[in-house]
Amino acid sequence: MSTAQPPVPPARKPLDKHLVWAVVLLIVFIVASGVFMIWFGLSILSHAVHVKVTENGSNRKEVLVKTPVGNVEITRDQNVNNLELGLPIYPGATRAVDSNDDNSVSLTLGLPGQTNLRVAAAKFDTPDPVSKVEEYYKNELSREKVNFTEKKPGDKVVFEIDDGEQHKVVSLKPHDGGTRIDLVRVYHGRAEPN
Repeated sequence: MSTAQPPVPPARKPLDKHLVWAVVLLIVFIVASGVFMIWFGLSILSHAVHVKVTENGSNRKEVLVKTPVGNVEITRDQNVNNLELGLPIYPGATRAVDSNDDNSVSLTLGLPGQTNLRVAAAKFDTPDPVSKVEEYYKNELSREKVNFTEKKPGDKVVFEIDDGEQHKVVSLKPHDGGTRIDLVRVYHGRAEPN
């Protein structure tokens, strides 16, 4: 019996050195172009972004960042009032004092041709119990003619008000034998809503 020999595959041609070098140079060019574009973009941005910090005593500090794509303004103000918050401040409540000292802040994000997004937040403390503060906010916020929701997750009481243009949150929780009140207002538009 004769055994058939398997066919011998044709010998492979060695890779052309010029083709290898062309591929290596193409990869180097792509990497170098990417690095250059990142450097160039960061260089332009660093000259187009302006940061201005203003301090008015110990009560107010403003940071304004202007960029080609929009502006960001952050204000830490110990005198944030109920007009900026759009929420009533519990009678007799005092500004919360924490170690981080950032208990009142407002943020405005403005993009060209878009409506502005604004956030105002503040923390207050009162020696009154949560139940008494809850009753006050129930009476005050029930007058709002918008979607009003009351939640009680854990030991907190949270009131949410949403009218489409703005979202307001009142959060109450026990704190140091009294109540910690967190007030937040998020709104968007060219003019501040009432």
